[in-house]
Amino acid sequence: MTNKQVLFLLTLLAFLYGCGLTNMVNKYETVNYNVTPPVLQVHGGNINLSLDGVFPENYFAKKATVDITPVLIYKDQEKKFKKITIQGEEADGGEATIFYATGGKFSYQDKIPYEKNMMTSTLELRAIAKIKEDSATLGPRNIAKGTIASSERVIDNEELANNNHGYEHETILEESATIYFLVNQSNIRTTETSNSEIQRLKDFAKKGYKTHSIEITSFASPEGSINLNNNVSDNRMKRTVNYTKKLLRSLKVDGAKNNDIYIENSNGEDWEGFENLVRDSRMKDKRRINRIVNSVEDLELREQQIRDLSEIYDAIKDDILPQLRKSIITIRSYEPKKTDDEIKSLALSAPDSLSVNELLFAATLHDHETEINIYNKVIELHNDWRGYNNLACLKILADRDDALTLLKKAEEINANAKDVMINKGIVYAREGKLALAQEMFNKGDASEYNQAILNIRKGEYERAAQFFKGQTTHNAVLSQILSGNTKNNCTEKTDECFYLNAIIAARSNNKQELLKFLKSTSESLRNEAKIDLEFVNFWQDQDFKGLFE
Repeated sequence: MTNKQVLFLLTLLAFLYGCGLTNMVNKYETVNYNVTPPVLQVHGGNINLSLDGVFPENYFAKKATVDITPVLIYKDQEKKFKKITIQGEEADGGEATIFYATGGKFSYQDKIPYEKNMMTSTLELRAIAKIKEDSATLGPRNIAKGTIASSERVIDNEELANNNHGYEHETILEESATIYFLVNQSNIRTTETSNSEIQRLKDFAKKGYKTHSIEITSFASPEGSINLNNNVSDNRMKRTVNYTKKLLRSLKVDGAKNNDIYIENSNGEDWEGFENLVRDSRMKDKRRINRIVNSVEDLELREQQIRDLSEIYDAIKDDILPQLRKSIITIRSYEPKKTDDEIKSLALSAPDSLSVNELLFAATLHDHETEINIYNKVIELHNDWRGYNNLACLKILADRDDALTLLKKAEEINANAKDVMINKGIVYAREGKLALAQEMFNKGDASEYNQAILNIRKGEYERAAQFFKGQTTHNAVLSQILSGNTKNNCTEKTDECFYLNAIIAARSNNKQELLKFLKSTSESLRNEAKIDLEFVNFWQDQDFKGLFE
């Protein structure tokens, strides 16, 4: 083939390729694009795009490819969705193939993070057709206008996890002592009244705290007849009550003479104690013994079967039964407490005189600024994770980055603190990091309320609405609107609730209700209705326009 022939073929091919691209450019208006739904919507913090394209017959050049990029244009900015490449039947590298003779179609889905300025926007398709080294621009084509972003109207009112001061206005302290008896005996031996447990009980009683209750509980070992053991248990209880009253009166214990604060229990045969002692012992065949305890309901038959275990009964008689012949004395007293006013004052004047729990509680008694100072003092004096955590809760609204830094410091001190996980989840949720938020909520065992709000943010509207069923708060009604239910109005008297009710009225084509609720909301929020596609059907209505004059 001569050079002239080669040049001719190349020129011819270039002409044919050029004709293919020219045809695609000239007939581009015959290509049909559909967006479903026709207005872009925000779900789960993203604008979700579902696009179908249909190419007609005798359009798509066999060796051509077309790169299509949806672009959202808003406020002199733009955000590109991912590119898709469509190929002709003799081309390659595409994600869908279109035949020249028959035409064809493709489907496309993608999402981009939503930004508030995107409510007023235009979705533009930009396409470039290519054959070998030649290319031609198709379009652009505007295929959607505006974005419905009602799902972004979540109110940030999750339950912050900062009720962790651990301070109790009433704390019951207790001390116990056990008196042991000889078999079938109920007299209290001198050796028992001078043991270390009784001495510890006396030391506790001498503190002079206000008494809550005094409890005496007696038992018998399971040997002999049930009636005999019940009588023995009763006698031990009576003897121990008399001894306790005499002892506590001599020590001038508060309430010692008040019979109403005494609790008397005679429990008879202590089979539960028997089972526990056997289980914890090194005795052989202890499983066999406990099987008898658990399987034989007749108590006297049960005792006899255990006695029949002659090879181990001596160990039971010597090591187990003596520990069951007893009475337990328990004194419960109120721990002395500072008044709330004292705690409130000391938190400012002498914070180091308060326990960490008292200091954390004091923060709840003060105003916002003082609360911050007290949490800083908790950090300084105690380096307690709760100081960082609770301070973060006060920072979440103003500075989420600062709040997250504080929460990470709390986590360094206590990696297992559920409060920290929950609060990190709230921060991540408000930042749109929904997967991280869910992970934190799972670790922190977040409340159903917090989870329901996160469900709205994630686009799981029906799950959220199921939790909020019957409620008419802002987030409850929002979840219902987004799941298709426009029956219930929000009953809170807030601008945000009035706006939600206006959306419900617009979706129900109730002009009078729409006007009433929009008029009730603030001017700044009302002005959003002029660009909010929820109200597009009313934009040209004179009464609607009158709201903004």
